[in-house]
Amino acid sequence: MDTSWLPIISFVFSMLAIPTLAGLIWKDIYERKKENSEKRKKEKKEEFQENVREVIKEENKPIKDSIKEIDKKIDLVSDGTLCSLRNDIKNCYYDCLEKGYRNDYDFQNIHDLYEAYKNLGGNSFITDIMIRFDKLPPKDEYKKMQAEKEQEEKNNKSIIVPKPQIRVQKVPVPGKQIKNLKGGASNGE
Repeated sequence: MDTSWLPIISFVFSMLAIPTLAGLIWKDIYERKKENSEKRKKEKKEEFQENVREVIKEENKPIKDSIKEIDKKIDLVSDGTLCSLRNDIKNCYYDCLEKGYRNDYDFQNIHDLYEAYKNLGGNSFITDIMIRFDKLPPKDEYKKMQAEKEQEEKNNKSIIVPKPQIRVQKVPVPGKQIKNLKGGASNGE
């Protein structure tokens, strides 16, 4: 066996291994550089995003404060509206109660007011008034009841029944005497 070609083969393989080894080293360096570059890009991106968040947060602070103030004012307006609706419902109810009846306008008006009152979070106090309001007779029914009442009163006036008179007498209590202002005794009269 001839071994003379062995150093040549060994040299050829060495020569081929050097570029391969150089290529592997270069590839490793390139990948590390690429990885570091991507890592730096990601870190820079996160840092930038955090800075943007901070700037936006600072810029939005006056807006958030304005929104809080507007919310407070809305709450005050809502409370005032509730009070006004409650007052209007009560006034309408007591006006109808005084008349003795409710008309269609009163009915629609008070129910619209009540719906708005409930939507704003009103309480059950007004619900009780609404129940009483709905029990009031409509105007036509009230007029009919009044006419029937007047007719009944006319019928009752035609029959005159004398009222009995009651007399109260002072009766002296036996054994007790009342002193006169002059110092004398009286028999209770």
